[in-house]
Amino acid sequence: MSPASAPGADTAEVIRRSALKLFAHEGYEATSMREIAAAVGIQAGSLYNHFSSKEEILWDLTRGALLDLREHIDTALARLPADTSASAKLSSFIDAHVRFHALNSERARIVNQQMSGLNRTHYREIVGLRRTFEEQLAGILDDGVREGSFSLVDSRLSVYAILQMCIAVSNWFRKGGGLSVDEVATTYVALAHRMVIGSPAPVRRRRSGGTS
Repeated sequence: MSPASAPGADTAEVIRRSALKLFAHEGYEATSMREIAAAVGIQAGSLYNHFSSKEEILWDLTRGALLDLREHIDTALARLPADTSASAKLSSFIDAHVRFHALNSERARIVNQQMSGLNRTHYREIVGLRRTFEEQLAGILDDGVREGSFSLVDSRLSVYAILQMCIAVSNWFRKGGGLSVDEVATTYVALAHRMVIGSPAPVRRRRSGGTS
């Protein structure tokens, strides 16, 4: 019995799952609609009853992953009391971000490695969605600076460094490995705090018109 013909199966959802695995492991460009159809267990032409193109499948997967991540983080932050410190908000943000990337590694890799396959309009929207996480984290760090609990070398670079650290979890974390999701999340929260707490080391700046 093919995945799409299994009792109660939603063909569009089976297409998403099958395409996700192919895109994550074979790459978007290397995957054909015929291969997706074969993985689903339907004729290639039947795919177009659900998605107009391979790019639309990629778009659907990418946008869905980012919206789920946003909901995951927003839910974690919404549980905090109104007077929560920036330090506690940072912990919740990092914990939610790391857990999502650890438990949704294939979806995360699609977002982070296959975006070039999107058309211009879809690409711009995805960049906009990703920017919301940057702005959210930047707001938390700014609050911490105002509270006197954070000390940053560079606010923008701190945002990029923390986000990239969390995103990279999807590249190496494997269930059943040496670390649990709880252990990774706890460690990453501690690492993020070390990046923003304490006296920053002096930054050596490049002289104008020359090299250092």
